[in-house]
Amino acid sequence: MEIPLVRTITRILENREITATNSLTRANTNNSTSTILNRDDFLVLLLAQLKNQDPLNSLSVEDFTSQLVQFSTLDTVLQQSESINQLLDKALRLEALNLLGKKVRVGDKVGVVSKITFENGSPKIWIDGVSYDMSFISEVLING
Repeated sequence: MEIPLVRTITRILENREITATNSLTRANTNNSTSTILNRDDFLVLLLAQLKNQDPLNSLSVEDFTSQLVQFSTLDTVLQQSESINQLLDKALRLEALNLLGKKVRVGDKVGVVSKITFENGSPKIWIDGVSYDMSFISEVLING
């Protein structure tokens, strides 16, 4: 008989096209000194733990609850991180659009921003037909 939680986690992983073997292999082949597990890795480990636990010596309620709280916390933090990244992206886009028609200094060159493009999600300003990354702007000058 399968535990409903095991069935639910299995379904989530199947929907995400994640397999325990692929995920664990990815974690084992990572050569960095600190490996950070993501949501799917946590679910794979939790599922493996639930499937392979000894029925006579199963995980205590406190330990299981602690793991679920950790997963919930991780999920919340990741969602907040994604929201912050989206907010920062929008702020950067607004900042770029605000530079249209303004005189800026990029390195030794001074010119008016004539257009803004977005390449790979990153805004580029155009001065005299040449594109520049916004990080190269050293000064915004008064128009005129």
